[in-house]
Amino acid sequence: MTNEEEPTLWYAALGHLIDEVVFIHREDRSIAFVSPSVADVLGYTPDEFTALRTYELIHPDDLPEAARTAEDVRSGPGRSYRSVLRIRHRDGSWVWAEVVGRNLIDDPAVQGVVQTLRDISDRRALEEQLAHQARHDGLTGLANRNHFLDQLDAALAGTADPQLAVLYLDLDGFKAINDGRGHRTGDEVLREVARRMAGATRHDEGERPRDVVGRLGGDEFAAFFGGVASDEDAAGVGQRVLEAVSGELVLDGVAIDVRASVGVARPQPGEDADGVLARADAALYEAKRAGRAQVAVAGDEVEHP
Repeated sequence: MTNEEEPTLWYAALGHLIDEVVFIHREDRSIAFVSPSVADVLGYTPDEFTALRTYELIHPDDLPEAARTAEDVRSGPGRSYRSVLRIRHRDGSWVWAEVVGRNLIDDPAVQGVVQTLRDISDRRALEEQLAHQARHDGLTGLANRNHFLDQLDAALAGTADPQLAVLYLDLDGFKAINDGRGHRTGDEVLREVARRMAGATRHDEGERPRDVVGRLGGDEFAAFFGGVASDEDAAGVGQRVLEAVSGELVLDGVAIDVRASVGVARPQPGEDADGVLARADAALYEAKRAGRAQVAVAGDEVEHP
Protein backbone atom coordinates (compact mmCIF):
# COMPACT_ATOMS: atom_id res chain seq x y z
CA MET A 1 0.00 0.00 0.00
CA THR A 2 1.37 3.39 -0.96
CA ASN A 3 1.24 6.49 1.22
CA GLU A 4 -1.13 8.04 -1.34
CA GLU A 5 -3.65 5.19 -0.89
CA GLU A 6 -3.77 5.34 2.91
CA PRO A 7 -5.88 8.56 3.30
CA THR A 8 -8.37 7.34 0.68
CA LEU A 9 -8.85 4.02 2.43
CA TRP A 10 -9.09 5.72 5.83
CA TYR A 11 -11.83 8.09 4.68
CA ALA A 12 -13.73 5.26 2.99
CA ALA A 13 -13.63 3.12 6.13
CA LEU A 14 -14.61 6.03 8.37
CA GLY A 15 -17.50 6.93 6.10
CA HIS A 16 -19.00 3.47 6.45
CA LEU A 17 -18.53 3.27 10.22
CA ILE A 18 -19.99 6.56 11.41
CA ASP A 19 -23.74 7.18 11.66
CA GLU A 20 -23.39 10.86 10.76
CA VAL A 21 -23.07 12.43 7.34
CA VAL A 22 -19.91 14.45 6.76
CA PHE A 23 -19.91 16.86 3.83
CA ILE A 24 -18.09 19.93 2.57
CA HIS A 25 -19.63 23.03 1.00
CA ARG A 26 -17.33 24.96 -1.29
CA GLU A 27 -17.32 28.76 -1.35
CA ASP A 28 -19.67 28.67 -4.39
CA ARG A 29 -22.17 26.67 -2.22
CA SER A 30 -21.66 23.46 -4.23
CA ILE A 31 -21.14 20.22 -2.28
CA ALA A 32 -17.60 19.01 -2.90
CA PHE A 33 -17.63 15.85 -0.78
CA VAL A 34 -19.99 13.67 1.22
CA SER A 35 -19.32 10.55 3.24
CA PRO A 36 -20.81 7.20 2.11
CA SER A 37 -22.99 7.23 5.24
CA VAL A 38 -25.34 9.60 3.36
CA ALA A 39 -26.93 6.49 1.81
CA ASP A 40 -27.93 5.09 5.22
CA VAL A 41 -29.05 8.42 6.72
CA LEU A 42 -30.71 10.18 3.77
CA GLY A 43 -31.01 7.53 1.05
CA TYR A 44 -28.86 9.29 -1.56
CA THR A 45 -25.78 7.96 -3.24
CA PRO A 46 -22.79 10.30 -2.79
CA ASP A 47 -23.06 11.34 -6.44
CA GLU A 48 -26.76 12.16 -6.07
CA PHE A 49 -26.17 14.19 -2.92
CA THR A 50 -23.28 16.24 -4.27
CA ALA A 51 -25.37 17.15 -7.33
CA LEU A 52 -28.03 18.81 -5.14
CA ARG A 53 -28.18 22.44 -4.10
CA THR A 54 -29.02 23.64 -0.59
CA TYR A 55 -32.52 24.86 -1.44
CA GLU A 56 -33.35 21.37 -2.77
CA LEU A 57 -32.41 19.74 0.52
CA ILE A 58 -33.78 22.05 3.21
CA HIS A 59 -37.45 22.35 4.14
CA PRO A 60 -38.91 25.63 2.76
CA ASP A 61 -39.91 26.78 6.26
CA ASP A 62 -36.32 26.31 7.47
CA LEU A 63 -34.61 27.98 4.51
CA PRO A 64 -34.60 31.58 5.84
CA GLU A 65 -32.88 30.61 9.08
CA ALA A 66 -30.48 28.31 7.19
CA ALA A 67 -29.56 31.20 4.88
CA ARG A 68 -28.83 33.50 7.82
CA THR A 69 -26.71 30.79 9.45
CA ALA A 70 -24.76 30.22 6.23
CA GLU A 71 -24.01 33.93 5.87
CA ASP A 72 -22.83 34.11 9.47
CA VAL A 73 -20.52 31.07 9.30
CA ARG A 74 -18.98 32.33 6.05
CA SER A 75 -18.32 35.78 7.49
CA GLY A 76 -14.95 34.81 8.95
CA PRO A 77 -12.41 31.97 9.06
CA GLY A 78 -12.95 29.47 11.87
CA ARG A 79 -16.55 30.48 12.58
CA SER A 80 -18.79 27.60 13.55
CA TYR A 81 -22.49 26.90 14.04
CA ARG A 82 -24.99 24.31 15.22
CA SER A 83 -28.56 24.21 13.95
CA VAL A 84 -31.60 21.94 13.85
CA LEU A 85 -33.63 21.77 10.64
CA ARG A 86 -35.47 19.43 8.28
CA ILE A 87 -33.61 17.77 5.42
CA ARG A 88 -35.30 16.05 2.49
CA HIS A 89 -34.78 12.28 2.35
CA ARG A 90 -34.45 10.70 -1.09
CA ASP A 91 -37.93 9.19 -0.65
CA GLY A 92 -39.43 12.67 -0.24
CA SER A 93 -39.95 12.56 3.53
CA TRP A 94 -38.38 15.07 5.92
CA VAL A 95 -35.66 14.12 8.39
CA TRP A 96 -35.05 16.25 11.47
CA ALA A 97 -31.30 16.77 11.58
CA GLU A 98 -28.74 18.45 13.78
CA VAL A 99 -26.07 20.05 11.60
CA VAL A 100 -22.73 21.29 12.93
CA GLY A 101 -20.35 23.24 10.69
CA ARG A 102 -17.03 25.06 10.73
CA ASN A 103 -15.60 27.53 8.21
CA LEU A 104 -12.33 26.11 6.83
CA ILE A 105 -12.51 27.89 3.50
CA ASP A 106 -9.06 29.42 4.06
CA ASP A 107 -7.52 26.03 4.86
CA PRO A 108 -5.77 24.89 1.63
CA ALA A 109 -6.44 21.24 2.51
CA VAL A 110 -10.20 21.78 2.84
CA GLN A 111 -11.31 24.97 1.07
CA GLY A 112 -14.86 24.79 2.32
CA VAL A 113 -17.30 24.66 5.22
CA VAL A 114 -17.04 21.24 6.87
CA GLN A 115 -20.35 20.00 8.23
CA THR A 116 -21.70 16.94 10.00
CA LEU A 117 -25.36 15.97 9.86
CA ARG A 118 -27.01 13.67 12.41
CA ASP A 119 -30.54 12.27 12.18
CA ILE A 120 -32.40 13.32 15.36
CA SER A 121 -35.93 12.44 14.17
CA ASP A 122 -36.50 9.99 17.04
CA ARG A 123 -35.32 12.53 19.60
CA ARG A 124 -37.45 15.24 18.04
CA ALA A 125 -40.52 12.99 18.05
CA LEU A 126 -39.96 12.22 21.74
CA GLU A 127 -39.55 15.92 22.55
CA GLU A 128 -42.78 16.74 20.72
CA GLN A 129 -44.58 13.90 22.50
CA LEU A 130 -43.41 15.14 25.89
CA ALA A 131 -44.35 18.71 25.01
CA HIS A 132 -47.81 17.55 23.95
CA GLN A 133 -48.25 15.58 27.17
CA ALA A 134 -47.26 18.62 29.19
CA ARG A 135 -50.00 20.70 27.52
CA HIS A 136 -52.81 18.18 27.20
CA ASP A 137 -55.03 16.13 29.45
CA GLY A 138 -54.00 12.49 29.46
CA LEU A 139 -57.55 11.12 29.61
CA THR A 140 -59.34 13.20 26.97
CA GLY A 141 -56.55 14.68 24.85
CA LEU A 142 -57.96 18.18 25.35
CA ALA A 143 -55.86 21.13 26.45
CA ASN A 144 -55.15 20.94 30.17
CA ARG A 145 -55.88 23.83 32.52
CA ASN A 146 -52.54 25.61 32.08
CA HIS A 147 -52.51 25.26 28.30
CA PHE A 148 -56.12 26.36 28.01
CA LEU A 149 -55.46 29.47 30.11
CA ASP A 150 -52.33 30.25 28.07
CA GLN A 151 -54.33 30.08 24.83
CA LEU A 152 -57.11 32.18 26.30
CA ASP A 153 -54.60 34.79 27.51
CA ALA A 154 -53.12 34.85 23.99
CA ALA A 155 -56.59 35.39 22.49
CA LEU A 156 -57.23 38.26 24.91
CA ALA A 157 -53.86 39.96 24.54
CA GLY A 158 -53.68 43.26 22.72
CA THR A 159 -57.36 43.30 21.76
CA ALA A 160 -59.73 45.88 23.24
CA ASP A 161 -62.79 43.86 22.23
CA PRO A 162 -61.85 40.21 21.66
CA GLN A 163 -65.47 39.18 21.02
CA LEU A 164 -65.17 35.86 22.81
CA ALA A 165 -67.53 33.68 24.77
CA VAL A 166 -65.81 31.74 27.56
CA LEU A 167 -67.67 28.66 28.76
CA TYR A 168 -67.34 26.74 32.02
CA LEU A 169 -69.12 23.35 31.88
CA ASP A 170 -69.71 20.88 34.69
CA LEU A 171 -71.51 17.53 34.44
CA ASP A 172 -74.69 17.07 36.45
CA GLY A 173 -74.77 13.91 38.56
CA PHE A 174 -71.32 12.71 37.58
CA LYS A 175 -70.50 11.52 41.11
CA ALA A 176 -73.46 9.16 40.94
CA ILE A 177 -72.11 7.71 37.68
CA ASN A 178 -68.66 7.21 39.20
CA ASP A 179 -70.03 5.69 42.39
CA GLY A 180 -72.71 3.56 40.74
CA ARG A 181 -70.96 2.44 37.53
CA GLY A 182 -67.31 2.66 38.52
CA HIS A 183 -64.43 4.90 37.49
CA ARG A 184 -63.84 3.13 34.15
CA THR A 185 -67.36 4.07 33.10
CA GLY A 186 -66.84 7.55 34.49
CA ASP A 187 -63.68 7.92 32.41
CA GLU A 188 -65.51 6.87 29.26
CA VAL A 189 -68.22 9.44 29.98
CA LEU A 190 -65.54 12.13 30.28
CA ARG A 191 -63.98 11.03 26.99
CA GLU A 192 -67.36 11.18 25.27
CA VAL A 193 -68.08 14.64 26.67
CA ALA A 194 -64.69 15.77 25.37
CA ARG A 195 -65.51 14.37 21.92
CA ARG A 196 -68.91 16.07 21.90
CA MET A 197 -67.44 19.42 22.96
CA ALA A 198 -64.69 19.18 20.35
CA GLY A 199 -67.37 18.40 17.77
CA ALA A 200 -69.14 21.65 18.63
CA THR A 201 -66.11 23.77 17.70
CA ARG A 202 -65.62 25.60 14.40
CA HIS A 203 -62.60 25.82 12.12
CA ASP A 204 -61.34 28.58 9.88
CA GLU A 205 -60.46 28.18 6.21
CA GLY A 206 -56.93 27.06 7.07
CA GLU A 207 -58.31 24.18 9.16
CA ARG A 208 -56.82 25.67 12.31
CA PRO A 209 -59.18 25.62 15.28
CA ARG A 210 -60.42 29.06 16.23
CA ASP A 211 -62.44 27.65 19.14
CA VAL A 212 -60.55 25.97 21.97
CA VAL A 213 -61.75 23.29 24.39
CA GLY A 214 -59.98 22.20 27.57
CA ARG A 215 -60.47 19.95 30.57
CA LEU A 216 -59.85 21.78 33.82
CA GLY A 217 -59.97 18.66 35.99
CA GLY A 218 -62.51 16.13 37.24
CA ASP A 219 -65.76 16.64 35.31
CA GLU A 220 -65.09 20.33 34.65
CA PHE A 221 -64.48 21.55 31.11
CA ALA A 222 -63.91 24.97 29.57
CA ALA A 223 -64.01 26.42 26.08
CA PHE A 224 -63.79 29.74 24.32
CA PHE A 225 -65.42 30.68 21.04
CA GLY A 226 -64.58 33.57 18.74
CA GLY A 227 -66.88 35.92 16.89
CA VAL A 228 -69.28 36.44 19.81
CA ALA A 229 -70.37 40.08 19.87
CA SER A 230 -73.18 40.09 22.45
CA ASP A 231 -74.48 38.36 25.56
CA GLU A 232 -77.30 36.99 23.44
CA ASP A 233 -74.79 35.40 21.08
CA ALA A 234 -72.84 34.07 24.08
CA ALA A 235 -75.98 32.44 25.46
CA GLY A 236 -76.60 30.88 22.04
CA VAL A 237 -73.11 29.41 21.97
CA GLY A 238 -73.59 28.05 25.49
CA GLN A 239 -76.89 26.46 24.50
CA ARG A 240 -75.31 24.89 21.42
CA VAL A 241 -72.57 23.30 23.51
CA LEU A 242 -75.06 22.18 26.16
CA GLU A 243 -77.18 20.44 23.54
CA ALA A 244 -74.11 18.83 21.96
CA VAL A 245 -72.94 17.42 25.29
CA SER A 246 -76.29 16.30 26.67
CA GLY A 247 -77.90 13.04 25.68
CA GLU A 248 -77.82 9.31 26.09
CA LEU A 249 -74.57 7.36 26.04
CA VAL A 250 -74.73 3.56 25.79
CA LEU A 251 -71.86 1.66 27.41
CA ASP A 252 -71.84 -2.14 27.53
CA GLY A 253 -75.52 -2.14 26.72
CA VAL A 254 -76.39 0.25 29.54
CA ALA A 255 -77.82 3.69 28.74
CA ILE A 256 -76.35 6.59 30.70
CA ASP A 257 -78.05 9.98 30.66
CA VAL A 258 -75.35 12.65 30.26
CA ARG A 259 -76.37 16.10 31.43
CA ALA A 260 -74.46 19.29 32.15
CA SER A 261 -74.71 22.88 33.27
CA VAL A 262 -72.93 25.76 31.55
CA GLY A 263 -71.76 29.18 32.67
CA VAL A 264 -70.76 31.75 30.05
CA ALA A 265 -68.87 35.04 30.33
CA ARG A 266 -67.73 37.61 27.80
CA PRO A 267 -64.36 39.25 28.57
CA GLN A 268 -64.38 42.73 30.05
CA PRO A 269 -61.79 45.33 28.97
CA GLY A 270 -58.37 44.49 30.39
CA GLU A 271 -59.53 41.18 31.85
CA ASP A 272 -57.15 38.21 31.78
CA ALA A 273 -57.92 34.52 31.37
CA ASP A 274 -58.21 33.84 35.11
CA GLY A 275 -60.63 36.73 35.52
CA VAL A 276 -63.06 35.85 32.75
CA LEU A 277 -62.93 32.15 33.62
CA ALA A 278 -63.77 32.97 37.24
CA ARG A 279 -66.84 34.89 36.09
CA ALA A 280 -67.87 31.98 33.85
CA ASP A 281 -67.48 29.71 36.89
CA ALA A 282 -69.72 32.03 38.91
CA ALA A 283 -72.31 31.87 36.14
CA LEU A 284 -72.06 28.09 36.20
CA TYR A 285 -72.86 28.16 39.91
CA GLU A 286 -75.96 30.20 39.12
CA ALA A 287 -77.02 27.64 36.50
CA LYS A 288 -76.59 24.84 39.05
CA ARG A 289 -78.48 26.79 41.70
CA ALA A 290 -81.36 27.43 39.31
CA GLY A 291 -81.97 23.76 38.64
CA ARG A 292 -79.08 22.44 36.50
CA ALA A 293 -79.08 21.37 32.83
CA GLN A 294 -79.17 24.97 31.63
CA VAL A 295 -77.03 27.93 30.60
CA ALA A 296 -76.34 31.08 32.59
CA VAL A 297 -74.53 34.15 31.29
CA ALA A 298 -72.40 36.17 33.70
CA GLY A 299 -74.25 39.32 34.77
CA ASP A 300 -77.65 37.98 33.77
CA GLU A 301 -80.32 36.51 36.01
CA VAL A 302 -80.95 32.82 35.42
CA GLU A 303 -84.51 32.01 34.47
CA HIS A 304 -86.03 29.22 36.48
CA PRO A 305 -87.79 26.50 34.51
